[in-house]
Parts: sequence; C-alpha cells; structure tokens
Amino acid sequence: PTHPELLDTLAVRFMDHGWSLKWLHRTIVMSKTYQTASDSHAANEATDPANTWLWRANRRRLDVEVWRDSLLAVSGTLDLATGGPTFDLRDAGANRRTVYAKVSRHNLDGLLRLFDFPDANVTSDRRTVTTVPQQQLFTLNSDFIARQATALAGRLARASATDSDRIRLGFRLAYGREPTARESQLALAFIATPADKDDKLNRHEQFAQALLAANEFIYVD
Repeated sequence: PTHPELLDTLAVRFMDHGWSLKWLHRTIVMSKTYQTASDSHAANEATDPANTWLWRANRRRLDVEVWRDSLLAVSGTLDLATGGPTFDLRDAGANRRTVYAKVSRHNLDGLLRLFDFPDANVTSDRRTVTTVPQQQLFTLNSDFIARQATALAGRLARASATDSDRIRLGFRLAYGREPTARESQLALAFIATPADKDDKLNRHEQFAQALLAANEFIYVD
C-alpha cells in the first residue's frame, strides 16, 4: 500500500462505526481527495510529479459497460427495464443495460473484448487497460455508434429549434457543460456545410457522433 497510515485510520474508524459499509463508502466518496479533478498545476507537478500525495485524480477510461450504458442514456434510447432474459450485444434493438448482456466464456463479444472486459473464465479484481487504434475505429465506424448518433441527433432536433440551441444541449447531455465560443463556432460551421453524397449520416448526425466519439465522453477527468 502507498498510504498505510491512511488505511489504518480508515480501518479503525470502520470498526468504530460498527463495520458499516455505508459509512465507509460515504466517507470515501465525500472526501476532498476522491472529488479532486485530474487538472494539472505547475507547482504541484514540480513538487510531486508522480502524484504520490494524491493532489489530483488520475485520468481513467470508463469501463465498457458504463460507457455503453452512457451512450444509450445520452442518445435517449436506454431501456431501464429490470429483470428478464439476457440479450445479445450484437442485436440492433438491444438497448438494455449492459449488465443484462450475454457473456460467453468461450466466445466473448467483440465489443467487450475490444474494450478490456476481463476473462470470464476466472475472477478478476482489476482490469487491464489498453489503448489501441481499433477502439477509436469502433467509435467512428460501428453500426452501434451510428445508431446512437442518429438517435441523439433526433433527440436534439425535437428539443431545440435552432442549431445553436442543439449544440448547447448536445454538450450538456454528453459532457455536462456548455460549449466554449470556439466549439460553438466550429460546430455551427460544420453543420452548415453540405454532407458528402457517400456519407451514411447527415451533418447533424455526424456532429452527434463526434460528441459521442470524443475522449471527453469516455474518459473521466
């Protein structure tokens, strides 16, 4: 352990609070350290470049299940029904939460395998995180992402009458923030240009796909 004194303190307080997991979880998630962002500061970088004292969060990618569910939620297609049979991730109409997806021990689904789902044959306490070109190619070319982009574009069109309002809503849904002036300018210019005749998606759908495919969507800062 990198911080044994902290672990000892938590262990003692955990016992003092009657072994309450609720107390332990609340204490951790409400701590300043847990809520710290991954923003860099020059003075802190110079003093503690390895982040030994946890002055910032370490940027991390969403697990594939969380990422897929987030895509469905932002596009407005997530099915929140509970219980029932499992489903195949390759089915076009499979919009339920990923926890209900079939997981084959012998033939793991390509999406799960691509985004570092652990070996289903053994227990795993930690996932190996890889960054390979095929992951970004999936976000740019897969039918699943295209369907969510189309759904998101439709959601924006139904909610807002102007492209400016649609852009702002898209950023709020995808990133939880307002677009910068530069981002709004670039998005408006992109939407205003005619799509190529060979494009499968129109400009509004391509804008929605860009939101979903960006690092800001899949990474937690």
